[in-house]
Amino acid sequence: MLRLRKFFHKVSLSAGIITAWLLLCGISRSPKEAKFGLQDLQATNMLQTMPPLSEIPLSFYLLAAAFVGSIAGGIFLVRYLHKRKIREDLEQIAEDQAQLSVDSEFEARQVDDEDRDFLTKLCGTRDPAELLPVIMSAEIFEQTVADYKNSVNFSKGDLNKIFLLRKSLQFSFKNTDAGFSCTQMLEAGTQLEFQIRHKQKKIVFMSTILDSNETQLLIKPPTVKRRPANIKQFKELYCNIRRGNDADYEFKFKITGQLKTDLNAVILRHTNKIRKLQIRISERLPMDLQMDFQLLSAEQFEMEQKFDLGRLQHQKLSGIIKDMSAGGLKVHLHELPPQGINKSDVFLFHLPYASLRENLAATVLDVIPHNGEIDLHFVFREIDMLTHMKLNQYLHRKKLSMEAA
Repeated sequence: MLRLRKFFHKVSLSAGIITAWLLLCGISRSPKEAKFGLQDLQATNMLQTMPPLSEIPLSFYLLAAAFVGSIAGGIFLVRYLHKRKIREDLEQIAEDQAQLSVDSEFEARQVDDEDRDFLTKLCGTRDPAELLPVIMSAEIFEQTVADYKNSVNFSKGDLNKIFLLRKSLQFSFKNTDAGFSCTQMLEAGTQLEFQIRHKQKKIVFMSTILDSNETQLLIKPPTVKRRPANIKQFKELYCNIRRGNDADYEFKFKITGQLKTDLNAVILRHTNKIRKLQIRISERLPMDLQMDFQLLSAEQFEMEQKFDLGRLQHQKLSGIIKDMSAGGLKVHLHELPPQGINKSDVFLFHLPYASLRENLAATVLDVIPHNGEIDLHFVFREIDMLTHMKLNQYLHRKKLSMEAA
């Protein structure tokens, strides 16, 4: 505003000077007494006495043009300065909002000052509008990390800072709001399903991540005759993992070594080549397995899950599991219970030889009577990742035994 006032003052002063000059140019400098007679009013004499148009000075036209131009230029300049001021105000508002969003995200995730400073170094800017997308997206964060690792500013001492920053921003496998783009997001204690593929054979085992950093992770090897297996003789391990109801993910690790300690931990190199699959439902296998079930309503099941009422006694039924997959099963009953079976009712049962401590829970999807008997179609209730892995392993062993038979 102070600049605008100075500008208007200068324009007003210039306009006043030019106007005064023009007025002064119009003052007559002729003698006070008229020294002409009636003969001077004749047409011939008048033409002779009138000054030619060319005698008007050129400076008059230049100053007049300058005056008009200054007025027009002043108008356009004022409009330009006004628009620029509005644009600068809007940009400042946007920057303040972006900074507020960045600070809010930092506070919500409890990011300390050291990690905040490293984030600005990682991004090469303090502009909140550029920092915010990196904070909000795991994919953009990983791309920023990849660009930084290829830059001249990167040093090996930054690897641990990157790993800690990722954890501070909560870009972990358990956070389903963040895209799973690299195995550095897997945390210690996570259980994975591994496969050793050797000479057209698949050896499946489960293991737990013992430790992890930015370049590698350690897993517990499987045991053979109560001794840790020698995994370093293989080049790579294939891995499958399910992320809640999101999807199944498939990737493979390069095996870089195996520690000669009490744990004999296997060293695997991290990877970002991850393949996202749809929720995997294994093929249905015929079972013909006699099974005892416990029947309860959906409301009873939810109540027991919510209040952890322990093992309660419920109505018992006997039936035959006709087939099963990792997603559900089909059960054949000879007769219905007195109260009948409704859709959404829950069956509890223990699957032998599946290494499961808890009962499996399945919800009734459909009830199909025929010839006085009943077929029930079920879908498994939401199960955790470990139960899902053991169920897949059970079905895999069942399939191998069927093929061998």
